Order: sequence, then structure tokens, then C-alpha cells
Amino acid sequence: MDRLGQCQTIMATHAPILMAYPGARQLGLTKYGRDPVTIEQTQHFRIMREFCADPEVFVETMMEE
Repeated sequence: MDRLGQCQTIMATHAPILMAYPGARQLGLTKYGRDPVTIEQTQHFRIMREFCADPEVFVETMMEE
């Protein structure tokens, strides 16, 4: 992809490493269409951040819900 300089890839993933690929552009789907989002704005990022901050409390909380 990098060598060609022109590539479009559509991925439905929550892999933070793929979301952080240099030059990647994230688009969030809303009821109004596609809107650019930052990695930090994604739900997956927020969940992973909460998990990494305190895995035990995170898992306990998720088990209660």
C-alpha cells in the first residue's frame, strides 16, 4: 500500500494497531453518513483505555451489567 501511494482499504475492525496505521483515516458511521473521527473518539479506544487503566474493575463491572 505504501509503495503504490494510492490505496483504499475498507476494514470493519476494532484493532487499535490498524486504526493507528500512519496516514490512515478513520470514518465513523452515523445516521447522517460517514464522518471523520480520531482514534480517541472511537468507542473501542475508550473501552480499551478503561480496560488498561484497571483490568480487574473493568471486568467486574462488565460482568455486573
